[in-house]
Amino acid sequence: MRAPLFRRLRHLGPVRWLNHSLVRFLLVGGLGELLYLLLFMVASRAGTPTLVAITVAGGICLLLNAVLHARISFRVRFQRQLLLHYLLIQAACLLLALGLGWILKRQESPEVLVGLATMLLWSSISFLLTRWSFQRARTSGQPARKG
Repeated sequence: MRAPLFRRLRHLGPVRWLNHSLVRFLLVGGLGELLYLLLFMVASRAGTPTLVAITVAGGICLLLNAVLHARISFRVRFQRQLLLHYLLIQAACLLLALGLGWILKRQESPEVLVGLATMLLWSSISFLLTRWSFQRARTSGQPARKG
């Protein structure tokens, strides 16, 4: 009898890492987004100006996501240098998303398409670059954690 499809596929190299670090990355990112919305809502309801609320909520979530992506998504020891890498990656993703958004708006694309396309671009580039950067930290002397 043949093994279920998932069990057969997980032995393929790319699918193996996809099933683990990508899922953890999406969970950490999703929790970060929920925390951002919660912090923004609390700050807004407390009368904090919108730009300050965005800055505070976004800053807390960027720091927390950098740590959680290191520890949970890619299972490496967090270092301050990884925070700098993570912030640079997010800045690059922002610029790419802004560029794509500008192109799509010039083509008069619907807002929902602009939002989805920029989210997919940002998420995928963020995953690939963060994984690459954090895995490099692992190979530069850090022992790998199993799982």
